Amino acid sequence: MINKKWMKIVMIPMLVVPMYGLTTVGGQLQDSLTGENSFVKEVEAATTASQQAFIDKIAPAAQASQEKYHLLSSITLAQAILESGWGKSGLATQGYNLFGIKGKYNGQSVIMTTSEYVNGEWIKIDAEFRKYPSWNESVTDHTLLLVNGTSWNKDLYKKVVDATDYKVAAMELQKAGYATSPTYGASLIQVIENYDLAKYDVLYDKILTQKSTSGKATVTSPTGNGVWTLPYKVKGVQSVSPASTYANKDIDLVSVATTKRGTYYQFKYNGKVVGWVDGKALTIYDSVNYDKVNVGRAKITSPVSNGIWSKPYNVYGREFVTNATTYAQQEIKLLREAQTAKGTYYQFSINNKTIGWIDKRALTIYPYDSIISSKNVNLDGQITNPTGNGIWTKAYKLEGTTSVAQATKYANKDVKISQQIETQHGTYYNISIDGKAIGWLDRNAITLYDQEEYNKTVAIDAVVKNVKGNAVWTEPYRTVGTKLIGPAETYLNKEVEVVREAKTPKGTYYQFKSGGKVIGWLDKKAFDVYDNINYNKAVNLDAVVENVTGNAVWTAPYKSKGVKLVTSAATYKGKATKITREAQTSRGTYYEFSVDGKVIGWLDKKAFDVYDNINYNKAVNLDAVVENVTGNAVWTAPYKSKGVKLVTSAATYKDKATKITREAQTSRGTYYEFSVNGKVIGWLDKKAFDVYDSIEYNKAINMTGLLSNAPGNGIWTEPYRVIGTKNVGQATAYANKTVQLIREAKTTRATYYQMSVNGKIVGWVDKRAFTNVK
Repeated sequence: MINKKWMKIVMIPMLVVPMYGLTTVGGQLQDSLTGENSFVKEVEAATTASQQAFIDKIAPAAQASQEKYHLLSSITLAQAILESGWGKSGLATQGYNLFGIKGKYNGQSVIMTTSEYVNGEWIKIDAEFRKYPSWNESVTDHTLLLVNGTSWNKDLYKKVVDATDYKVAAMELQKAGYATSPTYGASLIQVIENYDLAKYDVLYDKILTQKSTSGKATVTSPTGNGVWTLPYKVKGVQSVSPASTYANKDIDLVSVATTKRGTYYQFKYNGKVVGWVDGKALTIYDSVNYDKVNVGRAKITSPVSNGIWSKPYNVYGREFVTNATTYAQQEIKLLREAQTAKGTYYQFSINNKTIGWIDKRALTIYPYDSIISSKNVNLDGQITNPTGNGIWTKAYKLEGTTSVAQATKYANKDVKISQQIETQHGTYYNISIDGKAIGWLDRNAITLYDQEEYNKTVAIDAVVKNVKGNAVWTEPYRTVGTKLIGPAETYLNKEVEVVREAKTPKGTYYQFKSGGKVIGWLDKKAFDVYDNINYNKAVNLDAVVENVTGNAVWTAPYKSKGVKLVTSAATYKGKATKITREAQTSRGTYYEFSVDGKVIGWLDKKAFDVYDNINYNKAVNLDAVVENVTGNAVWTAPYKSKGVKLVTSAATYKDKATKITREAQTSRGTYYEFSVNGKVIGWLDKKAFDVYDSIEYNKAINMTGLLSNAPGNGIWTEPYRVIGTKNVGQATAYANKTVQLIREAKTTRATYYQMSVNGKIVGWVDKRAFTNVK
């Protein structure tokens, strides 16, 4: 509906000429209508980038109006071009008004000077023109003007709106009196045709081609693009989401379609088909047509504008490594060749380090290899892989090399190698056979004999156990000249004497005798070697068999020569035993033991709980209190000595005053036998007791002393830590006083003075608290 203010304006009997009056005034207005101004030159020119940008800006609004009201988009676009000077007029820039419509829009207007034809003459006036929020509203308002007509004739522009041909619409617009210029319709037609605006009248695109595809892409330019159920502008298309939903996401392409508008891709994300997006929104990665080994030699001679990549350029997942200029003019080794739609690329290395992929066009590729390194060697080998290899006068691919023979001619022959060369294609050996020079052969065709690191005399007893995959040889396996003697199974479970040991890069080998005769060499892993006994000595220990898991009783120390199983250690679990011998091997320490006077056999030391020997057991006379009971117990004898039994927990006698009558020492610690109230209780670890000090002497004296070091000292009824002593105060009460010293006593801890003040006995204080004693 046209608002009333606008309707009143259009009823005024004067012609509003908005086309160029907003950028030109006066006589130029009439000129613009007659086609005599610069517009004629303008419409004859090709579309510039800025002009196309203007069309692209308002075309969506024009097409939206056409879809709703049927007014051809080409007419709207042509009028906007003519009447706003490609959107550059003052009114178009200041008020977003493309068509010179007067009045107010939602209360907004802009005053502009214009020329109007009134009563037969052109006059300049300041007029009020509608001000829009954007060009989109201007396009819609212009369409409604034509759709709704004027206040005096609602069907004034009906034939314009109903026209399906832009030429008909343009001429009907002129006939309806939209503009007074007799060439206005022709001017619109000329603009439409010069700038190919008729294509915007086709609202729906047809799919020209469509096919399945595969590949990877990233949504790198989502702005202004959407995701659709069909290619954009195809009939029935619906919006799925803005393309920005997938900004910088990696997607899988499944179909590609073209319309006259562009190329569109159907894609999956996380395995799910999402929709179609304009190809211009994507960075589409190249597929690799082939990727193959192609060893060669080249130099980076055209590095500028080229990069080095982790994969061929523009292949999905490739990452930038560095600019090719980093390695400008350096010789490189080619490793692989790959081809994509963009070109051919090579993976290369420098100094045996793989660098990345580079465009073939950055390289000069040489037809021949060069020698990277060369050295004299003294090696022995055998031609074991001749198939596909040849022997050459020089290393393969060096300039001037010629074929000598196929390597199969010398299959399984022993060769002497005197020189080694490394080229881009690999490493090659200069070989001779039986003293005769043959030529150069790829290292991969030859199996080198191992060289011995050492070969020494040994004396080891063993049994052949692990024969699978092993054989007996005349020399250590794979050393020069070795020959097969026979399978290792021949000597399975045989006790043998190992007389020599040799080590090669492949392993360690033993030469062995059986029945006094040297047999040959066999892998060390085939032998179960007996342990040597380091010592075997008589001992006298008492013990109980406790830890039987994984242990057994043997006729000799475990794994020593000739040893045989007697029984499981579990047979003697908990038994009291006498240990008579101790032997040590590289594997551990073993005890020979007897039960009830009968020798049973040998058992691992760790299976026994050995009784402690008592180093001494003497009478003492100590007073003490049981204090530290945690983890301690009272026993019938010193803990872990033979025949000991548990009496009770030490906690039973916590804080009890005791008399200690005996002291015993074992390898484990020192123990006290104690009594309480005259009754012998048992033995307890020395560390459980808080022992009172004994008085070595206690004598009368007659001296004075200055109590100058009082802090930290107490006053006691008896010398400190003597049984029965009690604290009666702190020495600080008499600090720096001269007192009478009447007795002196010495204990195992220190010397103490009994002091009196003013004839009254105070108590005992540590001698070190006094100075100036005299």
